[in-house]
Amino acid sequence: MKTLKINILAILGLLLVTGCSKDIEDYDTVAEIHDEAGATVQVSATSNSAILGNPEPGVPLDEAEVTITDAYLDLTVRLTAGNLDQIEKIEIVKSFTRSIEGEEINTDEVVLASTTTLPYNLVVQDIEELVSGTGVSSADLKIGDVFTFRTKITQTDGEVYYYNSGMGTTSLIVNCASDLAGNYSGPAPGSCAGSNPITVTEVAPGRYLVSTVAGLSWTSGVCIWFHMIDVCGQLVYDGGDFENNGYNIGGSGQVNADGSFSFTFDYTSIGYGEIPAVYTPL
Repeated sequence: MKTLKINILAILGLLLVTGCSKDIEDYDTVAEIHDEAGATVQVSATSNSAILGNPEPGVPLDEAEVTITDAYLDLTVRLTAGNLDQIEKIEIVKSFTRSIEGEEINTDEVVLASTTTLPYNLVVQDIEELVSGTGVSSADLKIGDVFTFRTKITQTDGEVYYYNSGMGTTSLIVNCASDLAGNYSGPAPGSCAGSNPITVTEVAPGRYLVSTVAGLSWTSGVCIWFHMIDVCGQLVYDGGDFENNGYNIGGSGQVNADGSFSFTFDYTSIGYGEIPAVYTPL
């Protein structure tokens, strides 16, 4: 079992990006950003918020027609610091993204809701309302399409800001139903604290937190957790403990017929090559 030194350099993520003349990237601390924007917020979506469907059998996923079976969004914007004295309105805007052969198609943003007070709760239970204004019809949706919901504020002086992905954004991916949560045996049991069993927790529909990667642990013997996304049985690495500590890796996998999932971690960027693993349900 290889070990990694924990990178103790913290990288501050920017809380806002500006759509107008002021450049939030000039501000270095939460306090400075708070002074400029007037408020900080947190967006959350309930665990059952999802767009799920059945793809046309025998057709590649990027071409298959999808019969939507579930479409639901329950999103709440909360004020976490500051006040709304400098803010004229808060909007939730949606946009649509589709990746085709490495190229992305992005639609312009559409205002889904507007408020002048927080907390604000938005519930959408209709796929037609979710696609409305994006230029895409529900019949045209494909597995892997992404709807992104961003929090946008307009200040009383006319300045416009968007809160970043860690604070004011959530997304729904058009997906098949997925059920991988549970306890697993897997790579290098005992190599890090709590690695046997390995836990897989669903944090959003089709997105999971896995308690340990394969082949590596921190020098203290602590597990390195990661996120993965399940798109109709195809798994994609989606960040986690490595990125929180300044490393950048990748990986992909698949769900097997016996309920296990195979995953290959790509550590070439940090000098360890590729390490495959199989996670077997207990």
